[in-house]
Amino acid sequence: MLRHSVLFFLIAAAGAGLDLWTKHLAFKHIQSYEEVTIIEGFFSYGRTTNPGVVFGMGAGAKKIWLAISVLAIPVILAIFYTVKKRKWILTISLGMILAGTIGNMYDRVFTDLHEVRDFIKFIYWTPWKGRTVWPLFNLADAFICVGVFLLTIEMMFFDEKKKPEPQPPKVEPSVPAGPVAGPGPVVEGK
Repeated sequence: MLRHSVLFFLIAAAGAGLDLWTKHLAFKHIQSYEEVTIIEGFFSYGRTTNPGVVFGMGAGAKKIWLAISVLAIPVILAIFYTVKKRKWILTISLGMILAGTIGNMYDRVFTDLHEVRDFIKFIYWTPWKGRTVWPLFNLADAFICVGVFLLTIEMMFFDEKKKPEPQPPKVEPSVPAGPVAGPGPVVEGK
């Protein structure tokens, strides 16, 4: 249990620290509306804030998202500490989700705009839409997505509740060796 707790908190602390450090660097060195190309036509850094959640949805509910992000931390901790039989994949995925939650919660609580700072920009191509820009995101978002993905895989394929209980092997009645006394005619007088 101690090893799981140590790994859980190391992942959460390292992930949140890395997220906050990269956001700090991006917002210190990149100006608003500026774009720094890393791989032409595929990957760059920008700078924006998001008052809502995924893809900017719910932008008008900043206080609700703030409350949810603050309350999510004790919920994640409660989930981690109430699991009776811990597995490494569960420890890692919950640590990543906690890392991302802390990183984005910090932005909502402590930054000037009380909005999540985003800076990573991917551009991809699809046959039906052509060139498409993925909305800017940050490492916290990536940690949450990967953590949820790992948790989903664990629950779908490796959760012990989903596995059928092993059935004891069926024992066939044995046939006794030699003659068997059983019902039949009784011969008297011999």
